Amino acid sequence: MISKAYRERTAADLKDRISKVLLNGKETEIVELSISGAVVTVLTHREEDIKHIESVQIIDDLGNVITERKTDLNVRDNRTLDFRFTFEVV
Repeated sequence: MISKAYRERTAADLKDRISKVLLNGKETEIVELSISGAVVTVLTHREEDIKHIESVQIIDDLGNVITERKTDLNVRDNRTLDFRFTFEVV
């Protein structure tokens, strides 16, 4: 079993490495990057005028992809979107 202290240390390392979020390849602002124990949460700024979503990526400090979600989602008019990612180190 992995100790609570080590899981929290690993979560802190992950939080420190997150540098940006890409929406369809373009950077979107991170408004919250928080940690609670072994849980890291990333919340983006609300985006307007997005008509189609193909991918959302979280990028580390070296430019590597931490995680990526691919989709083929059309967005209705007059909608704003924000994205929340939650990572729990277990």
